[in-house]
Amino acid sequence: MELIEIILLLTIILLSSNIIHHYVPVIPDSLIQVTLGCLLAVIFGFNIHLSSDWFLLLFIAPLLFNDGRRFPKDDLWELRWPIFANSILLVFITMILGGLIIYKMIPSMPLPVAFALAAILSPTDPIAVESIAKKAKLPKNILHLVNGESLINDASGLIGFKYAVAATVYGSFSLKGAVTDFFYISIVGGVIGIITMLFILFIRKFLYEKGLTNVPFNIVSQIASPFLIYMLSEEVFHASGVIAVVTAGIIYHLKASKSNASSAELDIMSEHTWDVIIYLLNGIVFVILGIEVPFAMGTVVKSMQFNTWLSIGYAIITWLVLLIIRIAWIIIYETFTTFISEHRFAPIDIKTAVIAGLSGVRGAITMAGVLSIPFVTNQGIPFPDRALILFIASIVIILSLLAAVIILPLIPSDNNQVVEYNNNNYWNEGKTRIYMLNFAIDSIKKHSSEDKHITNVIIDQYQMIIKQFSMTHISKIEKDIRLAAIKYEKVAIKKLMAQGQISKKMINAVNYEINHREIKNLNQSNQSNAKLELISSYQTLKLWLFKQNNDEEINKQMRKILIKINSYTIENLKQLYNKYDEDVVETIIDEYLNYNEALKTSPINYDARYRKIRVRALGAQRIAIQELLNDEKIDWKTASDLRQEINYLENLELDS
Repeated sequence: MELIEIILLLTIILLSSNIIHHYVPVIPDSLIQVTLGCLLAVIFGFNIHLSSDWFLLLFIAPLLFNDGRRFPKDDLWELRWPIFANSILLVFITMILGGLIIYKMIPSMPLPVAFALAAILSPTDPIAVESIAKKAKLPKNILHLVNGESLINDASGLIGFKYAVAATVYGSFSLKGAVTDFFYISIVGGVIGIITMLFILFIRKFLYEKGLTNVPFNIVSQIASPFLIYMLSEEVFHASGVIAVVTAGIIYHLKASKSNASSAELDIMSEHTWDVIIYLLNGIVFVILGIEVPFAMGTVVKSMQFNTWLSIGYAIITWLVLLIIRIAWIIIYETFTTFISEHRFAPIDIKTAVIAGLSGVRGAITMAGVLSIPFVTNQGIPFPDRALILFIASIVIILSLLAAVIILPLIPSDNNQVVEYNNNNYWNEGKTRIYMLNFAIDSIKKHSSEDKHITNVIIDQYQMIIKQFSMTHISKIEKDIRLAAIKYEKVAIKKLMAQGQISKKMINAVNYEINHREIKNLNQSNQSNAKLELISSYQTLKLWLFKQNNDEEINKQMRKILIKINSYTIENLKQLYNKYDEDVVETIIDEYLNYNEALKTSPINYDARYRKIRVRALGAQRIAIQELLNDEKIDWKTASDLRQEINYLENLELDS
């Protein structure tokens, strides 16, 4: 299968996993992706022949650069020592102690291979930690600790893994050489990451100041950076590309916040682009994991060394060993640091240690590293137990995810320590949006002398939204009334057609106008109508193909017809007073009345004038957001999200 076909297939499976997760949210995305990958391999015999070199470059470089780029320095500074201990010392303790236990457990596995397996299973996954934290409500200190170590321990785990694999491939290992090389590749890798990233940022800033402000150019140059830095470090200087890209990501994070070279548009688009890239890479790694599991299991069983249950037993014991080492380390570290700082032995908090242990889930970096193991050694013989390593790593990743998702929510948490995702001191979304809409209404009322009736239409729409926030059932009532109004409009069209008041040339334009409003109403209610969408698309095509030359005459006829249709609809809507909430019916009737008056009194460029007032109302909402932020009624993140939404809606109005 060609490379482009493989990429498309993996992307389709990734998207399918998210659709399934949407309807079955209790199952994590990653587990669904692994399952779909297994099904693809088992049912269709699909397999991917991976090259370790390009796999490391394609997955490790951008994932680790993004880890460094997202490093939250301020929040994690307080926990810098436990984060350092977990991400450096715990990784190497796990590698050595876990590797020795695995070596004793699996006699056929050479010691360097056992060290490699333990090393690559040491790093925790930041993406998985974040998703689990929201479901399990992790205590604040544990969340920050696990998040912090997951951004750093990838590098230390991969370095240990690389040395263990190299010892297996080349058949020799020198402790002195390893220590010397470790310092060389770490220091040189870090220096390359710092210098290269500073140089790239300098060039980008220089070009930006010279007028090269093209957003796609700047984003592509940023995305290409980790690949270039990784290759430069690995291929030219033979240093650690892992350390280089992590360091480069941190430097980018530190310098980007101080640089004036980038625009707000560039920052937003850059973040969204990285979200897409990391979404694809993380998801595809888990799909590939699922594809590799059946083949790894088949290879293990065919080798006649291990049967299925024995291999699964090895994987379960390996996961338990890693979990116990992690929990024991946390207990020992906390006991030691408490004694050093307070000169006393504090009671051991077993529950916190267990939560922190289960929170250390494995993910994309572990899988990417395992898949990069070469198939043969330097002597031309197969890499020892490669299939078994892949199988054990796959099962450990799945077990760590399952344990975190199933067990963590069952552990009672201290409400004082749980991370607050919604600060009670801040307004909730409904109250915030009601204030924004009322602020906008007051603002556009001050200019009501201009296009009074169009202003009233927008005010009616805003007031309906406000009612929906205060009374949730209003949303369904409004939808039902608007759909009834659409039906009345269609009846009015048929009557006018029967009376010969609508020409054949106008029927498509009028139907398009009404169907367009119906689709908009359904979309606002999170519903859809495929038949209506197809009809609207067909009508749009006809309008484009058979557009008349005399646009002004057509517009004049259209306004007269719309006034008649709206008048018929208003009269019929009055019959709904006894069936639905009178205020809602009255609001929608008032909207139709103002629409008619606007068509009668100022018929020229109705849509353009409507958009002008809408943009003014959106500008007022932006001012309201700033006021709420200044008064500490909302936090910075809420303000940022609302501003982005306002900017998006404003751009839609301006672009139309």
